[in-house]
Amino acid sequence: MNASNESNEPSARRPLTEEQQFDRDLVHVLEAAIERHQTLHLDEAETLYRLILDARPAHADANFNLGMLTAQRGQYEASVPFFEAAIGTDPTQHIYWANYVDVLTRSGQVAAANLVLDLARTQGVNGPAIDRLAAELREATQAREAVAANDGRTSPTPQELSQLRAHYSAGRIEEAVALARTLTTRDPAFEFGWEIIGVGSVKLMDLKRGIAALRRLMELRPDFIDARRILADALRLCDKFFEAEAECRTMIAQDPNYGEAHRILGMTLRSMLRLDEAQAACRRAIEIDPLSAQAHDTLGVILLDQALVDEAEAHHRRAIELKPNVDGAHENMLFCLTHKDDIDPKALFQQHLYFAEQCEKPLLGTWKKHRNASDPNRRIRVGFVSGDFNKHPVAVFMEPVFRHLANDPSVSVHAYYNRSVNDEVTHRLRSLVERWHDISGLPDAALADKIRADGIDVLIDLSGHTGYNRLLTFARKPAPVQATWMGYLGTTGMTSMDYYIADRFYVPREQIDGQFTEKIAYLPAFAAFQPPEAAPPLNALPALRNGHITFGSFNRFNKLRPRTIALWSELLRALPDARMMIAGMPRDNSHTILTEWFAKEGVEASRLEFRHRAQLERYLAHHLDVDIALDTFPYAGGVTTLQAMWMGVPTLTVPGDLIASRGSISALSHAGLEDFVAKDSADFVAKGVACAADIQRLAQIRDGMRERCMQSPSFAADTVAAGFSRAVRKMWQRWCAGEAPATFEA
Repeated sequence: MNASNESNEPSARRPLTEEQQFDRDLVHVLEAAIERHQTLHLDEAETLYRLILDARPAHADANFNLGMLTAQRGQYEASVPFFEAAIGTDPTQHIYWANYVDVLTRSGQVAAANLVLDLARTQGVNGPAIDRLAAELREATQAREAVAANDGRTSPTPQELSQLRAHYSAGRIEEAVALARTLTTRDPAFEFGWEIIGVGSVKLMDLKRGIAALRRLMELRPDFIDARRILADALRLCDKFFEAEAECRTMIAQDPNYGEAHRILGMTLRSMLRLDEAQAACRRAIEIDPLSAQAHDTLGVILLDQALVDEAEAHHRRAIELKPNVDGAHENMLFCLTHKDDIDPKALFQQHLYFAEQCEKPLLGTWKKHRNASDPNRRIRVGFVSGDFNKHPVAVFMEPVFRHLANDPSVSVHAYYNRSVNDEVTHRLRSLVERWHDISGLPDAALADKIRADGIDVLIDLSGHTGYNRLLTFARKPAPVQATWMGYLGTTGMTSMDYYIADRFYVPREQIDGQFTEKIAYLPAFAAFQPPEAAPPLNALPALRNGHITFGSFNRFNKLRPRTIALWSELLRALPDARMMIAGMPRDNSHTILTEWFAKEGVEASRLEFRHRAQLERYLAHHLDVDIALDTFPYAGGVTTLQAMWMGVPTLTVPGDLIASRGSISALSHAGLEDFVAKDSADFVAKGVACAADIQRLAQIRDGMRERCMQSPSFAADTVAAGFSRAVRKMWQRWCAGEAPATFEA
């Protein structure tokens, strides 16, 4: 999304003219429109863009952004006039030209797109984006020329059809796709060829090619509902949510009783934070097919997002009953249970072991002897497996580690990236590692073979039981030493995982037994947090101007439970003048649930303020209105607590036995803020009342918080990265010596 960089500050010497004031107001409207656009509230954003264009029809930024919004809805032809208007006002913006060519191509206006591309190059528009568009245009032009030239005499021969089916049936997907591309070039109306390209490419996670092929197939055979299902899901995986929604609704119109259409619609709506609609869609999928494990599992995920933990657990258990050997259902169940406020740690550990029994145990017989040279002092190959090497907290933590290891001659880093999404963070991380491997379309067994062939000595999982993990690759033990770190706050439950990497506050030594199958490798801190550049400067303690304490919560909505609200309410009752601000709320009716929970505990709605999810800079600015953050339990803050600290806000926490409850105690203790760590609920309230009574101390903590943070190992990237280097060397040395994994400090 684009906004002008021109300054619109008023002159210090004279008041603004009416015209200048109007232009300044338009800038604010544009900023509001972009914010609504970025948070996927397209109807509201469109209204604001059109308000600007009513006043300034040639406004370049408004035209461009409205064109992007219209294209985002899949209305490519309708978006064309907006890009034309933007370029007419400002032809120097390369991004205008690139998107203009793109929507012309997508709307089938290939000849016009070629003309515009040539015109753009005469305007000096060049670069990777234009080169990519030119390549896509060549493919589109060739396809249409082939359609025009086709006289019906180039259909595949019986032998070619047999070969295509044989490739696909034998799992030779790449060969099948390559042959199908050849056959569809000869015969552009060859439906089965487009089906193989589309479905095969999606299996290989070449989503862009798969989507293009499936769209062509829909042109030829619009009633092919199973292919449309794959198209809709591929669009969802590419974050093209509005297009995915449109395809789902087309399927439902074609067959209202097609359960998978409703389920995929539910997942798509969840991604757009339309949780009530998402829940209704998945409930409809279950009505249609009560024995669909996927539908129960998906509904469980959505219910957890809505903080309905008990109901979510019931649907995850039903999914596992229906298909006990599907790893995804187990993993969603485990993540759900970490949010359950009365979960017994032993029961949770047993559930992890049940996952291993169902999903890992059948693979233990596939283990092969490792032939890595057992030299404890040689240069070792360390592999990292993750689907979060993009804009994600894991990437924020990993970047300083990669930078450190890039300068460590004793380590060779291999990164195995399990998603097809690439952004500026992905490109930055790629530049820091010696070998980068895109693995999103590779089956677990094939990935295990690849890791073994790459000679990886120590393999690090960065996901655990969260999305885009490859635990079933680790279950095949492709590397001599395997460890899990930071992605999931708990054990994998797996025999094949040797170590869990943590710090002494996350995993106290006395809590290892009965919670981990792995041994613990202790670092100086759990991970290294990099303060966001978008963070605004600190302000004075809000209580000094307000005359009362404002508590805040910045954790995910689904971490909030009635027992958490009850404890917060006890503190609010003890401080009748205090206020509570809860940020990060979904844009639905979720706030009414919390208002009811607070009301049951005697806290009036007038003392509460709810703020919606926002982009990072605005989210961080919410902290400027908060004096003390209140933590959630049993799933405590982690990144949110570190972000709050950087914004001068300490978090009052009450850790428990679960690892997931100990993120804040780690962050606070490393920074010398142990006074904000409560022993139990009564101590939580007592500490909150004491803090509120000592405003000057709170103000001093806020003023000195960033300096305090910079002295903490949680903010010391080099310290954590160096500790990690020592840890993997120690793991490797033990393996070389024939010693079993053991807990140690790095």
